Amino acid sequence: MSFQHLRILCLSLLIALVGCSSVQTKVESPGQTASAGWAEVEITPPLGIALGGRGGPITKASKLLDPLYAQVLYLKDAKGTGFVLVSTDTVGISHELSDRIRRDIVRELGVEFNLVVVNCSHTHSGPYMIRDLMAAVGSAPQIESDYLASLEDKIISATRSAKKSLTPVSLEVFEGTSKVGINRRGKNKQGKRGIIPDPNGPMNDTLWVMKVSPKNGCSPAVVFSYACHPVIVYGYALAGISADFPGVTRNTLREKLGKDVHVQFVQGLAGDVRPRAVADIPNNRFRGSKPEDLQQAGHELANDVFAALHGKGTMLNLNIAGTMDRPFLPRDKPPARELYEKMVKDDKNKYRQSVAGYWLPRYDSGEGFARGDAWPVGLVRLAENQWVVYSGGEPCAEWKPKILTWLAPRHIVIWGYSQESISYLPTEEMLPEGGYEVLESNEARAATPAPFAPGINEAFRRSLVRQAAFIDAKVK
Repeated sequence: MSFQHLRILCLSLLIALVGCSSVQTKVESPGQTASAGWAEVEITPPLGIALGGRGGPITKASKLLDPLYAQVLYLKDAKGTGFVLVSTDTVGISHELSDRIRRDIVRELGVEFNLVVVNCSHTHSGPYMIRDLMAAVGSAPQIESDYLASLEDKIISATRSAKKSLTPVSLEVFEGTSKVGINRRGKNKQGKRGIIPDPNGPMNDTLWVMKVSPKNGCSPAVVFSYACHPVIVYGYALAGISADFPGVTRNTLREKLGKDVHVQFVQGLAGDVRPRAVADIPNNRFRGSKPEDLQQAGHELANDVFAALHGKGTMLNLNIAGTMDRPFLPRDKPPARELYEKMVKDDKNKYRQSVAGYWLPRYDSGEGFARGDAWPVGLVRLAENQWVVYSGGEPCAEWKPKILTWLAPRHIVIWGYSQESISYLPTEEMLPEGGYEVLESNEARAATPAPFAPGINEAFRRSLVRQAAFIDAKVK
């Protein structure tokens, strides 16, 4: 090899290494190409903090099983329009904290408020995040307030890192399937809906994967979305901190794809979907979980993502636009007062006693029962051939066919657990059936214990149709 050839080779390697570092990479001018940047930051809370996914803050963390993370993906199309996706290993997020984070990101990056999405994995082994949502939980202790403040700071720091790493990219979307989840609204011997495995029940087994590949040859970002409750760990380690199966999946994918690959999980319509690994179908129940169940679910999902990436993909030409709305979803009548009269006598559960003490005076006064919720619903066009619908709270799997019909023929991926926690969101057809997602899950909510009322389907539909019309009008 000649000296000149060697010099050119060394220079080429140096450019590639600089492009992969944390130093600001050179970005092509707007109008030439799409660009993207990403970052990850650890958000593990301290031991002693209350854990989420248990109604009230009744379980304090006593051990760390694996760390928690937040990831930030920043996309910019050729026009310079940006979109930011924040994913966190948390059970949920409050309206106030979500809005602050999103406002901070808007200020940092100059993106539209409607084009910043905060998605929560919903791990039940993360910090308590829903104090403002629940009745009779009191004010936040210092350990929790400090953690939430640090979480905001860390996410904004990761946002800055994502901005610094912006580089020209190509984007490709893949679709696969996964059987990691199973519907959890089966029936008991009396025919009542409960948290029971239903292998024939609705669930979204679609696995959506987006690969963002830097044009300088550096490691890509892989963003994947699937719908399933991360509730394995707290079944065998009630006081343990863990990202649950999404964490195992991320780690496994890095082992398969390379340690420098950015891997980001987005929770889908998981309101009534649990891990199949703990489904005891012959006995019509979910059994207690074990550590091997966590590994099974996490590795299986990673294998499914890996298989999807080796299928036929669809290239995206970013053309970003987005909207968000808050349609009013009506609530019905609250449960009979007798529910709380019985609950207040339950001396084995102090938290439920406190909830009863919160609601009984309101039954006396007739005040304090919300008539509905202003529900966050958003629509993002990433490209002409790829759209995103996102919803707050915990939407059930039954929403998917409705949304796909309403927004046809657009190619849609649907994310739940986005922007803020509110409650479960069943469809209107589920209301007469009852069950945990319709009834019991509301009993300790601070706004109202009432289930949803007829009219929610149409309110949701009108919102999405209006948003789609708005984005289409902007194109014209």
